[in-house]
Amino acid sequence: MNEPSFHPSAADMIENLRRQFPDTPFLALGQTALWDEPTKAAFRRALDAFWPEARLIAAAHDSDYFAKLPVHAPGAAKYVLVGHDDARTRGLWSAAGEMSGLFGSEDVPTMARLERAGVSLHRALRGLDDPAAFLGEITMAWSWTGIVHAEWGRKIAHDVPLSDILPTLLEQIHWAVNESRACVDEAHERSAQAVRDMLCGWVSAFAERHPAASLSDLYRDLFPRLYDLLLSAPPANLSTSNTLRLLKFNRATAGLPRFAFVDLFLRPETRHAAVNAYNLAVAGSEMYTLDRFGEGALPFDLVIPGHGRGTLRIHDATVTADLDKPVTLCDTCDLTSIHDLADLVERELGPDVALVGKAVTLIPMLAAEYIFVFHEGASGYTDRTRRLVHLLQERGAPVPDLRPILRVRHNAWDALDALGESVSFRLPEHLAQAFGRTTLPASEFAACWRCAVRQGEKRLQELSEARSPRDLFAYLARAALPGEDWNARAQEHKGARVRLLGLWDRAQAIQGRVYTLYDQVRQLRREVQTLEQAKGDDFRARVKPLREQLFHLGGGETDTTRALEQQIAALQAERADRFDREIRERHSQVRFALATVRDLKEKRLALERGPEAIKARETLQRIEAEAERARARLAANAVRVVQGLPHTNFRPSAWWFPLVDPSGAWFRRLSETAEYYLEPLRHV
Repeated sequence: MNEPSFHPSAADMIENLRRQFPDTPFLALGQTALWDEPTKAAFRRALDAFWPEARLIAAAHDSDYFAKLPVHAPGAAKYVLVGHDDARTRGLWSAAGEMSGLFGSEDVPTMARLERAGVSLHRALRGLDDPAAFLGEITMAWSWTGIVHAEWGRKIAHDVPLSDILPTLLEQIHWAVNESRACVDEAHERSAQAVRDMLCGWVSAFAERHPAASLSDLYRDLFPRLYDLLLSAPPANLSTSNTLRLLKFNRATAGLPRFAFVDLFLRPETRHAAVNAYNLAVAGSEMYTLDRFGEGALPFDLVIPGHGRGTLRIHDATVTADLDKPVTLCDTCDLTSIHDLADLVERELGPDVALVGKAVTLIPMLAAEYIFVFHEGASGYTDRTRRLVHLLQERGAPVPDLRPILRVRHNAWDALDALGESVSFRLPEHLAQAFGRTTLPASEFAACWRCAVRQGEKRLQELSEARSPRDLFAYLARAALPGEDWNARAQEHKGARVRLLGLWDRAQAIQGRVYTLYDQVRQLRREVQTLEQAKGDDFRARVKPLREQLFHLGGGETDTTRALEQQIAALQAERADRFDREIRERHSQVRFALATVRDLKEKRLALERGPEAIKARETLQRIEAEAERARARLAANAVRVVQGLPHTNFRPSAWWFPLVDPSGAWFRRLSETAEYYLEPLRHV
């Protein structure tokens, strides 16, 4: 066999670390063994070539709380398998129990991202019997599941009994491998079955041998097995551990360099500066500043096996661990160093407690003794860690020596070119749309996957620009979605729109007559007003003077008064014939016009709300909703490609390799092409 070759960055980086940190072990810290963590066997392979005596520790990060759903109602099962979407399981965070099928990714096409692609979710949900089900489907992370704790209360991963989670874990393995099996050609279905049987066999055998074991115990057992599987040989200089072992905190361990960073937050001369630096480092992120945890909170948690974890708080000489049931360690303590804290913790809680940094402070704790090995894209908060360290340095705090983070940039999909055409993939819907094919040889996948990502980005842009129904129909027709004739639907939509426009034209003609009648009514009312004004003027000019004369005569039956009364009566009769008749005629015309308006409005409404119009509108709404749902599916699939392929290119699940390629050629090419770089945590 030819000697393995590696990316030039591997030899240079490893030699550099060998000179600077000859006695420092490498730490591969991961939540689960069934995802991407054991793929770091590629780095062990590089170490074997350039620094074989270097030690690598594969550790289970088991001090975080196991996943729960805020709205999950406890049922019969203690642990359940769920997908992740932006509707029913929004906000789910699962790490110790996640697993992805081949090509699967934890990336969720969020509703906000779909709306940026032009999707009107309000329109897409119109007419659906179960809108929540559609939202869950359209925003689901493809081929990803997480296990969540379904009981009341919380458990850290270290406290999850393997016997409790075992049925769900085996169900998850079966699901993930069967999902993957559907993505490989028939010739490789047997290798998929072999991987499933192997993983389930390892898990079941360990559970049988160790009935009292925890989930993290299982992961520690699986790490070397998966390294062995990928390397085709037992890994050299590989040991396993877990967070609670690495960060066990008592009198004997307090002096270790890993706890020196904590000391900065305890010593009176640096505590204030350290707390301020932490708050500045996390400001503007989703992480809480320390005041959100209560008075005197520090960015470290005490983890008590069997009881959980809680923020360490030191305020007014009171030391508290804020577990679900807060624990007060001391009411009158004057802690000035890490040794004071260790003495208190061991005295009150025993020697098996761990002191674990929150996300930003965990890394500088362990970086004092280990070189972290992180995949590209993993632990995305390390920029906040660097900011914290730099702020402490600027304030003159004695920051301990910290090893740099070693980043491993895998190129999993490029490495498929090692398989040529010996493997063909049966592409799931989102990849088939991106590649324009339902099956693809491995070598073509390797050559074209970046183009598929660019095509996905282009599709999202084009979908956002299809603003009118006509533009959207035209785009969907070009997209040639299987089983969907959008040219025919566009014609149906056009026909319904033409019918509706015809009805609208007829309704507008009727409305035009209504407007004309309203104009007539206004004109008639103006004429009435003019006649009434003229009638009043005539009264004041001719009748009023006669009445005033009659008044001044004082009444009585005289020839003069009788003549005046007759004259007034004659004028009133003339005025009634001259004014009142015309006013009544115009009032009658107004009533007739308004009655006609009512009839016309009824006819217009009968057109606008009649069966023909209702049917046309229903057709328009149905087709537009169907088009919006099709847009949503295209956009969601594009998001899964744009986000998922680059993500999984850097962080492929370890067991994918033997499933796709039992010969090991894919993993060897991954190892040979992996790139390495250092991410320093502090200024020199």
